[in-house]
Amino acid sequence: MEQASGSNEKIDLGYLTLSGKFWGPETGDPTIALHGYLDNANSFDMIAPHLDGLRIFALDFAGHGWSEYRRSGELYSGLNDLRDVLAVADALDWQSFNIIGHSMGAEIGSQLAGMFPDRVNALICIDGYCGTNNAQETLGHIKSSIAASFKQATQLRVFPDLDAMMQRLCEATGQNEISARCLIERGHRAVEGGYTWITDPRIRGSGPLELTRDQLIVLLDSTVAATLLIVADMENEWLKPTIDVLQERAAPQLQLTQLPGHHHLHMQDQAMDIVELIRQFLQRPLEKSA
Repeated sequence: MEQASGSNEKIDLGYLTLSGKFWGPETGDPTIALHGYLDNANSFDMIAPHLDGLRIFALDFAGHGWSEYRRSGELYSGLNDLRDVLAVADALDWQSFNIIGHSMGAEIGSQLAGMFPDRVNALICIDGYCGTNNAQETLGHIKSSIAASFKQATQLRVFPDLDAMMQRLCEATGQNEISARCLIERGHRAVEGGYTWITDPRIRGSGPLELTRDQLIVLLDSTVAATLLIVADMENEWLKPTIDVLQERAAPQLQLTQLPGHHHLHMQDQAMDIVELIRQFLQRPLEKSA
């Protein structure tokens, strides 16, 4: 599958400049695409060109891809990411919009849909949704995010060439060479002796906002956007507690679909299957329920 390129754009939020890629006609339905942890906007290169009728802005989260790093001492956290997405939508003059999110991006997207239901028209989550855990572990993850903000910039591993980076990414994540090369295209920088990752090292140890089970239930009950959740592995250790809650609540606005594959299934052999599922889903009326 060819990796087409969308048009790149920088958005100055006043406190931070974020980068991303536009796809589709300017008259299409406003849609923000949110990538996964340590990935970047290229995450959607395989599916965005085929989603007719959508005006997609695939965002690089702060510290990822071509977006700016957060300032020294500033926290990488889901709360800041949530604010950034809303600020991007405001900068684009999008009062309401669809969200397509993968993994961490799906976590951020589901939280936006529940906390700001007037802003999100439709929500598409690819192998991710708001994470949940017991209160002790949830607090532990918040503590880890705070501690990560004190890390000093460190020298990341230097690779002699991009092929070596690609091999390392494949080994670490299990994804195939096509998707790995796609992410590395926007995820590397040249340094003395070769290439290294462009992502801010302080991100490691941080993560999106995780909720307790009770909080997740309230979030789900507050969500009115039509929601499609595509899951690669229903027994995934990270996602399973959330799936259990979603199945128990049987939320009328949520459609849960399993599509077996790798976690990056939207960048691999299942990409066109994902496109077809999204097409069919968006044909449904997007009117918000009362």
